[in-house]
Amino acid sequence: MSSIFSIFFVLFLWWFLTGIILYTAKRLDLGDSKSRLTVVIVTLPLFFCAWYFYYHCLNGMSYSDIFCTFMASLFIWGWVELTFLTGVVAGIPLLEKREEDRDTERDRFINGFRSIALNECLLISCLFLMALLSIGKENNFGLTTFLILYVARVSAKLNLFFGVPYINLHFLTAPLKHIATFCRVAPVGFFFIASTIMLCLMFVFLVGFTYSAQAMSELQFGYLLLSTLSALAVLEHLFMALPFKDATLWNWMLPSLSKSPEAITLGKTKSNFPKESKNELR
Repeated sequence: MSSIFSIFFVLFLWWFLTGIILYTAKRLDLGDSKSRLTVVIVTLPLFFCAWYFYYHCLNGMSYSDIFCTFMASLFIWGWVELTFLTGVVAGIPLLEKREEDRDTERDRFINGFRSIALNECLLISCLFLMALLSIGKENNFGLTTFLILYVARVSAKLNLFFGVPYINLHFLTAPLKHIATFCRVAPVGFFFIASTIMLCLMFVFLVGFTYSAQAMSELQFGYLLLSTLSALAVLEHLFMALPFKDATLWNWMLPSLSKSPEAITLGKTKSNFPKESKNELR
């Protein structure tokens, strides 16, 4: 299979699946909580089918087996992401704050984690089950796919907590609008630099495996898929530091909501760094 085709296919898949999930979640902002739950339940068979194909292809190392586990991991991830954006499986109630209490970094971190706790538990459970099913199996590309997505997600959320120059709030759905209060607009800091370097090293590591594998082999195909996915993880981090409006990649395909959710604003920002400008809140 052509390397160029594989790279562009992963890019298209990333863009298209993200768009479908965002469209569905934003469209449901026009409905109520029952409609969100209904969509999650209706799409549940896709989730179970993905698990079936993931397990079924673990013993093979053909092009189809590698591609199947890769796609299965993406669909499993996508369904869990849908449960998050719809608010069906998101977090637990936040800690109550008395009027005289002042927000501390500890409280902000705890409440920020509580707002996504259930979804994180679901993701970790999926990752654990994938690892368990992969023990003694030859094909670990699906497991590595999910692991890359999870590491990039955790890194991105921690960066939003510690502070980055550019934050895209446009894709937050109505059930998740409170999460914006745990994000911070701030200059690039140590954690962003360290996490981005870590992702870059992961990309270089996978590219090395890609080129060391036999040309046009099944193994090279699998590492090429992972390399492209890790490159996208780096790109998504760079979007938080560069004045590029990544929302334009999907805005055209999202529904125009006549009953838009309440305005979303950020909570705390670091001192001497402007809270709002044309570029910082996207």
